[in-house]
Amino acid sequence: MQKNRVNLKHLSTPCVLVDKDVVKNNCKRMIDRAIELGVNIRPHMKTHKTLEIGQFQVSGLDYSRVIVSTLSEAEFFSSQFKDILYAIPISPNKLTHALFIHSKIDDLHLMIDHRDHIDHLVEHLKNSGDNSNLKKYWSVFLKIDCGYHRAGCQPDSPDTIELVDYITKGRYSHYFKFQGIYTHSGHSYKCQTPKEIEQIAISEATVAGNFGKILKQLGYPCPTVSIGSTPVCSHLPQNLKELGVTEIHPGNYVFYDLMGMELGNCKLSDVGVSVLATVISVYPDRNELLLDSGSLALSSDPGCTHLINRTTPNFGIFADDPNLRLVAVTQEIGKVQSTNQSPIPFEKYPIGSRVKIIPNHSCLTAAMFSNYHVISSKDNYEITTETFVPNKHW
Repeated sequence: MQKNRVNLKHLSTPCVLVDKDVVKNNCKRMIDRAIELGVNIRPHMKTHKTLEIGQFQVSGLDYSRVIVSTLSEAEFFSSQFKDILYAIPISPNKLTHALFIHSKIDDLHLMIDHRDHIDHLVEHLKNSGDNSNLKKYWSVFLKIDCGYHRAGCQPDSPDTIELVDYITKGRYSHYFKFQGIYTHSGHSYKCQTPKEIEQIAISEATVAGNFGKILKQLGYPCPTVSIGSTPVCSHLPQNLKELGVTEIHPGNYVFYDLMGMELGNCKLSDVGVSVLATVISVYPDRNELLLDSGSLALSSDPGCTHLINRTTPNFGIFADDPNLRLVAVTQEIGKVQSTNQSPIPFEKYPIGSRVKIIPNHSCLTAAMFSNYHVISSKDNYEITTETFVPNKHW
């Protein structure tokens, strides 16, 4: 973290602004919800990738378990967190790096969903020699598919039970600590309404919870049943613990974004990130503005194009006027129109004026930048006083 006071009008654009007050509130609200439901929270770091916000996500807890999406993130966060889950099925070329990180902290948990993963892990340990600095076991989660159909074993397949047996009771079981099961409901981002998200939350919790109960009934350990996505974790059922879930793992909630607003996960006031952009030209004859922020600042993710009330392309909205939105982006330029074709107030947005853009997908937008400028209410959101530096790349 770097500290210096800079007025927003002196910042080069495009740049990312992080509202510290909103981010802290988002983190506290999710922690409070987990405590209310009697489950643990293992927050994902992939949206922000910063040590500072990572601490907000576990503030007040007597444990700190986190998730990352790259081994570079795992090593970065290992300076502050000692229980880290790498939430992507592990490939053999990453095992040397993974074992190094695993040996530095309490546990780097790996994700598996295929028997070959186990064989590769065993082979790597056997070939690691007698290096006393390296651990001689792996800690693993089994990923199951509860409807997203991206990664994971089928919970109703006998092959999945056989895989658990192979991990926990097979000839190589001494190489493993089986942590339980993990599922990610990414398909919740394709819902039309909050009610549909609630249904996916109930379905995911039920399927994962039942599978965890089956494993225990069959004599297999299953200490953790972890579910989630930010939409699901924003619409959790009250009986989550009774369904068998022990942990939730949201990530995007720290910032939220336009997609979250459109899906009903949050309000505009809950969005903790924006892109500061500059108006570079105005076109009253066609009722359009141009900004210096295109796909390399906002990403080219079109957001919730599946929504039935989405009638125009949308790559972000003005924070102070949601009626104004980016309808097209090229590498460094964004084109702005009004949603209902109402006249743009050009007197408010002359060339050179600054605007804050709420991005479609905050995870992708944040990844475009090498630092985040931090703002807060105590400075009336006009002064940035801190800079958060995210981990980058792989």
